[in-house]
Amino acid sequence: MLRLAKISDAPEILQTRIAAIRAQASLHYPAAEIEDWCSSRTAETYHTAIERKIVLVEDVNESVVAFGQLNPETAFIEAVYVSPPHSRQGIGLKILRALEAMAARRGITALTLEASLNAVEFYRRAGYVPVLEEKHPPTPKTSSATLRMRHEIRSRAARVFTENLRE
Repeated sequence: MLRLAKISDAPEILQTRIAAIRAQASLHYPAAEIEDWCSSRTAETYHTAIERKIVLVEDVNESVVAFGQLNPETAFIEAVYVSPPHSRQGIGLKILRALEAMAARRGITALTLEASLNAVEFYRRAGYVPVLEEKHPPTPKTSSATLRMRHEIRSRAARVFTENLRE
């Protein structure tokens, strides 16, 4: 079930992120960068995000299996992660479309994001187009390539994906 995240979801959100990074990024990034990437967030990081931004989770049997995060002030999708056992089932796209819908309801007409190399194709299929390839420092020690992408959103999405969203 897709719903807004609660503070109590933060540990599971963090574990979902770490599992997804470790499972998906190994073909594109060296092991040291993956470990730095995994350790760059804490559960407390997500407490702040849940309080100040839009964070959605997909829960199955009361366990978080995926999440997405939108900063509506900057019109920036900050995260979409799906746990490995639940990947490639449409959950990531469901979360992305719901975030787009929530942005549209706030009058946002375009969203940007920085896609890790392992996620570029997912975002392309969802209608995002490349804007700028750059090095993004996940930590002071390393620098990982990402691709900045942009997508024009439509307000019709607001009706479709947020009508049944449980708070």
